[in-house]
Amino acid sequence: MKSNLPWNKTSNIYLYLFYKQLLAFLALAATQLFFYYYNTRIFHVEGIHEWLGVIWGNITFGIATIGFMLLPYFAVNLIPFHIRWNKFYHRITEVLLYYVPVLFIIITNICDAAYYQYTYRRLSGEIFRYLGIGGHMGTLWGHFIIDYWQATLAAFVIIPLFIWLALKIHLTPRNKYSKHLLNDIVGLILGSACVVFLFRGGFGKNLEWRDTTKFCQSKNCALVTNSGYNIVRTFNGGTLTEEQYFTPQELAQHFNPVFQSIPAEQWPLSEAWVGWAPNFGHSYEAEIGDSGRITLGKDMHKNIVIIVLESFSQEYMGCYNPKANPSFTPFLDSLYQHCVVYQGRANGKKSIEGIPAIFASIPTLMTFPITLSDYADNQLNALPSILTQNGYHTAFFHGSYNGVLGFDKLCQQMGFQEYYGENEYMADRQAQKTDYDGTWGIYDEYFLQYVVRKLSSFQQPFMAGAFTLSSHHPYKMQPGHENDFLEGPHPLCRVVMYTDNALRKFFDAARKTDWYKNTVFVITADHSGQGLTREYNDYNGWYRIPMMFYLPEYEEELIAYGPEWSTHKVDPRIMQQTDIMPTILDYLGLPAKTVCFGTSAFRNEIDGWQIAYGNGYYQLETQNGMAVLGTEKEEGNGNFDLLKAIIQQYNHYLIHNKPTK
Repeated sequence: MKSNLPWNKTSNIYLYLFYKQLLAFLALAATQLFFYYYNTRIFHVEGIHEWLGVIWGNITFGIATIGFMLLPYFAVNLIPFHIRWNKFYHRITEVLLYYVPVLFIIITNICDAAYYQYTYRRLSGEIFRYLGIGGHMGTLWGHFIIDYWQATLAAFVIIPLFIWLALKIHLTPRNKYSKHLLNDIVGLILGSACVVFLFRGGFGKNLEWRDTTKFCQSKNCALVTNSGYNIVRTFNGGTLTEEQYFTPQELAQHFNPVFQSIPAEQWPLSEAWVGWAPNFGHSYEAEIGDSGRITLGKDMHKNIVIIVLESFSQEYMGCYNPKANPSFTPFLDSLYQHCVVYQGRANGKKSIEGIPAIFASIPTLMTFPITLSDYADNQLNALPSILTQNGYHTAFFHGSYNGVLGFDKLCQQMGFQEYYGENEYMADRQAQKTDYDGTWGIYDEYFLQYVVRKLSSFQQPFMAGAFTLSSHHPYKMQPGHENDFLEGPHPLCRVVMYTDNALRKFFDAARKTDWYKNTVFVITADHSGQGLTREYNDYNGWYRIPMMFYLPEYEEELIAYGPEWSTHKVDPRIMQQTDIMPTILDYLGLPAKTVCFGTSAFRNEIDGWQIAYGNGYYQLETQNGMAVLGTEKEEGNGNFDLLKAIIQQYNHYLIHNKPTK
């Protein structure tokens, strides 16, 4: 039976193009609906007014996406050459210039529905650089297809349906005896105007991918754009431009990133921080004078061990989140009673962003991570470099394969003298092939024991970074522990509990060493994991991570101090990843001058802040509120002067490659 549908067959090429672009738009809209369905718990659209903005934004970005992605397709069909009617030519252009781009839009949007819950950011142009350094991807596709079965099902429904409908639309030959010149000229002019309309997202100001914040609250703007548009429009997302919010004189008053350590003997001893003051960065006898200043003896500096936990959120920890029932970090909950604990904040949502923030005090305030941007080769005067210059032995440990995410190169750039990855671990005489998890690297329990053994071989003082990996998708459990840990509302919870237990064994082994008492342990995370509740699926929850400082030598003093500053409580000061480097430098009292996009906890004991960037907007959290800056839009009641000053300084220092002033 022949179809009588009005769009089924037509000899009018302009009507044919309209049908094809309309079908592409509907396919994109279907993937956008799936994106929202898959991430409903993350988005919180408030009222009909914002919903209308989201819908209109989807229409605007949708037509811009189709116009941009199908621009070559429209061009070869609008230019009035007779070859347009050649069957072979028509089939080639259909496959290469229509089906391939539209399938790209569909597939990236569906994949991003699953990926977004980890990063809270739409895919961007960095993905092509990221895939080259992202891991053993070939071993993970099977896990992705099974674990994210809803996305797989959506692809198996939307893609065949789109192809079936597209193949139903036929362009039939036109009457070769009629004159079509005038029709072709008019069609070219009007068609070109329509393409410009599509490409620009309307006849107004040319649409930019960062314009999403105009349609809704910034936290919901990922609902407006789509992954295909983002990826294509952010190929240059690793390039910054100079901002001119303030004059140089005004800028320095709002924020100055140049950090210079203060000699330790000039620090007053704050009784609120007995055992955790910059003056205790040495092993010495300290005498308090009449002025409240301390006199230092000269002795060996403390060792520094910074433990970075993969995908750890405060939400999983009883010490941070009393509502957690059960807590998935029983060991850290017990250790917390002997620590100085801050309200930790990540500066990003990816491991590749967290490591530079922690060890070099540089957040990612652009679309691309620093290491994938135009500034990847900038000189870094980072914490390991400064400590190496002051006689420290420095090393970084990560159990994944050497080269993952470019960490080995980054660590060399930051000044680490040694890098220990999967290759070095497997060369150790105690290593077994079964220690490898089959996807990312060495199970945390095995690798952290290796870290203890290597640290015991180092000459003191040393500084080490240890980055775990087991609490990462596909959340594989070490054989023999399958039934040892609680199941939670998400598969991540069980491996978080496994890593917590691996930390317990790490500290049990470290306590038997001669370097343990002379070490400061910093326990934090590369970024937060998936939010399980409403509170952790919003601005204030997206970046909450642990920030714990453990000093074995002073743990009894810390736990015994008065109730107001008892370490049974979390200090309300916000401490972001970029604060770690200046705080450690102040604690050690070492001479240093460098650039830090964070503040020392000793100089700013109350008013900490956190800055982050994602989906085209910046956000700054302070004790007094939140400031969100998008394209021509400001949201919140926070410190916008500080936010703009940080952005201006950040762009300037990266563009001009200034590790120090």
